Amino acid sequence: MNNIRAQTGWRFYGWWGIVLATFIIIWTTNGLTVGAITAFDRSLLAMLNVDRGDLKFGDTIMLLTTAVITPFTGWIADRYGVRPVMAVGVVALAAAFFGLSSVETLAGMYWLRFLMGVSLSCAGLAICVVIVSRWFETRRGLAIGLTLAGTSLGNALFPDLTTLFIERAGWRGAAYYVSIMPLLLLPLILFALKEWPRKLGLEPYGVASAAPGAGAKPALAPELSYADILSRPAFWCIGIAAFATFYSILAVSLNLFLHTKDLGIDARDAAKYFVPLFIGGLVGKLLSGFLSDWFGRKSTWLIFLGLMLAGALFLLTNNQQWLFASVACFGLGWGGNYTLLQAITADAFGTRSLGRVMGAITVLDASGGAVGPWITGMIYDRNGSYIVAFWVIAALIALAIVMAMLVPVRSRAPQTLAEAQA
Repeated sequence: MNNIRAQTGWRFYGWWGIVLATFIIIWTTNGLTVGAITAFDRSLLAMLNVDRGDLKFGDTIMLLTTAVITPFTGWIADRYGVRPVMAVGVVALAAAFFGLSSVETLAGMYWLRFLMGVSLSCAGLAICVVIVSRWFETRRGLAIGLTLAGTSLGNALFPDLTTLFIERAGWRGAAYYVSIMPLLLLPLILFALKEWPRKLGLEPYGVASAAPGAGAKPALAPELSYADILSRPAFWCIGIAAFATFYSILAVSLNLFLHTKDLGIDARDAAKYFVPLFIGGLVGKLLSGFLSDWFGRKSTWLIFLGLMLAGALFLLTNNQQWLFASVACFGLGWGGNYTLLQAITADAFGTRSLGRVMGAITVLDASGGAVGPWITGMIYDRNGSYIVAFWVIAALIALAIVMAMLVPVRSRAPQTLAEAQA
């Protein structure tokens, strides 16, 4: 009985071992590649003397690299384990920021963004979701939400922290100091992460309490090939929604520093607008994970997508007075969407082949994230304003809402209070 209680309470290793460890890992990898890197934009534009579209193409390279490589890293994680994949990822991220401290050309900067893409494919969203999903059968939405909260905290903290480093040590010195941070993750990856609950004599969270008998084990789900995955309507509905929303959040977040400049906001004050954007994301991830376990994934997902759309419409005012409300609403909606995309994917496909499923989904979501900042920058270069780009973002979020409605995943709320608290 003690073992069963450990699998249905906060003493369960999945909470304080797996969720906490992946929270710290994704806090660092996502925070540096999506948040901290934007603090270098103004310095890189001045040094390289290029257009915004050229600079933002670096984001495209990073995320397209993630899209191309993640199916391969997902297959390795399914077959050989998560830890070696993650170790490669954090070393690649350290190398990328170390190289940034001495970069001199646009081509050199593009190669460094390629390395950041390798890092995200190995130690970013997809791989973290894979290992957390292995450890949780019930409360999966909450567990994933807690892990993904690391992206919001990282993206809220690192732009301001990196801006401070740049003021104190120059942008090259700041890049050098930042390069040390990923290496601190290696002991955590090697010693804290455990691939499967059964390695510790446990079952996934909730399995023992849900099984007919204390010793019952769940039936092993069939292994899915990439052809099996691509043949399911759920994949395309989730994937298109992922493409549209990743395009939107990265188009906004990776152009936010430059947009604030157009609105007459200085660099230090501009960094503060990342706080409501990503703290809103943090709240959205935690709140959506909790609410979805009570009221069902699909309806909760639609609510948060609606908040994203509201934030996009506020952006269309192109007014500093509405900017705080816009980024807060956008961030809150994005946080809920970010968590529920992953939880619905795990619900729809199971965990046995989730590395491959997440790899396939990542091709679409990272592609959206890749072209979003670049196209947004090019639209600005052509029009001298972000207004047209913001209309594109609003239209894509509306498309994501339609796709969410069509996802063939049964939205189910817990039937009893005991089940919800399991």
